[in-house]
Amino acid sequence: MSAERIVEAVATDLDGTLLRSDGTLSERSARALRAVAAELHLVYATARPLWSAREVLRDAAPGDLICSNGAVVADTGSGRIVRTVAMPAELTAAAVAELTRRCPEAVWALDRVEDRVLSPGWPDVLASASARVHRAEAVPAGFGVLCLMVVGCPPEIGREVAVELGLGCTSSTSGLLEFSAPGADKRTALRWVLARRATTPDAAICFGDAPNDLGMFEVAGTAVAVAGASPEVRRRADAVVGGNDEDGVAAHLEELMITHRRTPEGRPMKLTAYDRAAEVPGQVWDSLRERATTYSASGWLGVREEELPETAAARHLIAADDEGAAAGLETYAFTEPPHRLYAPTFLLDGIVDDERAQAYERRPYVIGAGWSEFRGQLPVRPGLPAADRAAAVEALTADTLTWAVDRDADLLGYLFLPLDQALEVARAHADAEPVVVLQDVENVLRTDWSFDDYLAYLPRNRRTRVRRELREFAESGRTIREVELAEVVDVIAPLNNALMQKYGHTWYSLERALDVYHRQARHLSADSSVLLVEDEGRPAAFALRYRRDDGIYSRVVGFDYDLPNRADYFKVLMYEAVRTGAERGIAEIGLGLGTYEAKLGRGAQPVPLYSVFAGVREPLPAAPDAVAAHNRRKVDEFAEQFGRFVVGGADFEAWLPENHRA
Repeated sequence: MSAERIVEAVATDLDGTLLRSDGTLSERSARALRAVAAELHLVYATARPLWSAREVLRDAAPGDLICSNGAVVADTGSGRIVRTVAMPAELTAAAVAELTRRCPEAVWALDRVEDRVLSPGWPDVLASASARVHRAEAVPAGFGVLCLMVVGCPPEIGREVAVELGLGCTSSTSGLLEFSAPGADKRTALRWVLARRATTPDAAICFGDAPNDLGMFEVAGTAVAVAGASPEVRRRADAVVGGNDEDGVAAHLEELMITHRRTPEGRPMKLTAYDRAAEVPGQVWDSLRERATTYSASGWLGVREEELPETAAARHLIAADDEGAAAGLETYAFTEPPHRLYAPTFLLDGIVDDERAQAYERRPYVIGAGWSEFRGQLPVRPGLPAADRAAAVEALTADTLTWAVDRDADLLGYLFLPLDQALEVARAHADAEPVVVLQDVENVLRTDWSFDDYLAYLPRNRRTRVRRELREFAESGRTIREVELAEVVDVIAPLNNALMQKYGHTWYSLERALDVYHRQARHLSADSSVLLVEDEGRPAAFALRYRRDDGIYSRVVGFDYDLPNRADYFKVLMYEAVRTGAERGIAEIGLGLGTYEAKLGRGAQPVPLYSVFAGVREPLPAAPDAVAAHNRRKVDEFAEQFGRFVVGGADFEAWLPENHRA
């Protein structure tokens, strides 16, 4: 690797490369990975299935996790699956039939999202002791297969069959062939992961030992083999380091981080503040698209400003370096809580005593990263290096703390942020001894696959339920049309009000609903998408969504409760988004908070949202151990109540902030 090349990402294979021969992660390697994750984009890539990879990486630093040779990508920070590429069970069965016909002694195993299935003759030495592993005489029907593994078949025959059936074929260890769907390989998965994080492939360094790692070598700017790697891997590597039992990867990473820390800490940032949304240069603000959500779009600045109480104030900050706008932050000062769910007595319940929480509530307080929609955000420029991003966040948060003093506030909070952003804010406010608190959990559903793949992803009983609901909706004769919000405000407001009244929100009214949606139509109609369900021309249900880049956020729904339910809720909220997602370039839909059993049970993934609180004049009276215990209790409660509904399971340990600190 040349001294001039800047490294922004590290990708490493597991078995034979990072892990020792007994399958464990050494303390030295764990320490090196923590240092990397604190400053760079970390990616793990393995042939192991997701559940097995999670087990061996339980004590490792967070990063993106490529599993099953690229068929699955998960975010270890949130624990959710963000990409899957599966083979239909029927195609897998055809591959098994052809391989065993040509190689009668061959035995097979296959990985699915939740388990591993072994043929009767599969050798025990290659079988995990996990309860997720079981045996079967034939390929089970109905489930998508992530990876088909075959032992006892020559590589040339395996490659021939793969070509005939349109499958990928590789090998992670001698004597083992691995088959997958097109695009389910480490090369494609790594390229996808780097693009998702806006990381330039040339700024990535990867480590590997086996032929299935060569695809990563083609993507990354620097390829490193470990001693003991296959001859072809060593030949195509830019460098060779010590073996996996010698912590060769860790040693190289230690040297890398020493060099990395010699680089500047981040470019100086110039801050510009705007007191009114109309003053903010919308095009500049909207160019901050990395880590952005629909709620960080400039149109929402106008919506939130119009909703502010008369005694509140806004401040919109843009941090810029010599290349232009680098990051943005919304901040708002309130003399009283704008909403009961944004009140200190609610947000700090269990963190500080009731008397102190009430005292905070009686005083002015400042909210950063947005104050509505139960979703905060810190948008940055795509591809902004980690050091510059940290410099921008430090500049923004320092200015916000100063503004909080000027507003005579006692409490500063950044609410409903993804964990990585919350920890970034906490590091920037380290001198104020902030606390990081699990606030809530949002639901996110992938939409970048076919509806058949979506169904195959679900367990059999849930797949049957989805098909029944779709059939019920189809038989009802109801239709769906998609329109902009401005066209149907007067139609959807009564339906939304009906829902609010049904669930006891008596403070809500038709007049308020009309006011809310007329306001959003003025600022956001071009980005809106209303799915309107009609029963012989009569509005029966709707879902209001907003698009930003490759994401859709479901804002609200409503129903005519005088009409019978025909599975309208799931049709407009989830199934229609999946049905049209791939063709429209939509990767996922945010489904908001709550209704976990229904949403998770139909394939959504849970994403924890954290809030960061800092005392303006003195630290919060909250002991670190008490905060950690509070977060642990909330994670455990969610896991116990809803964990069984998460398709593929969730790594709830990855939700805890203490498992992500460098």
